[in-house]
Amino acid sequence: MGSARRRNVVVTALLAYAVLLLLGPHLLGAWAGGIILVASFAVGFTWLVLLVAPWAARGRPRATPVRGPRP
Repeated sequence: MGSARRRNVVVTALLAYAVLLLLGPHLLGAWAGGIILVASFAVGFTWLVLLVAPWAARGRPRATPVRGPRP
């Protein structure tokens, strides 16, 4: 999955979450709190897995390659 597609998935999830926050209590009633809690976990996990993990896996760019054992 490309970078742009991952970003689109996360943006779509954030927009759906925002709509849920705005309309959830009116449409879901007493269940809104639990559903919003689960949705916030899902959006956070999606952001972490799709955007942060690939970025962290690449690591920092180095100006010069490291030779020999690392300290």
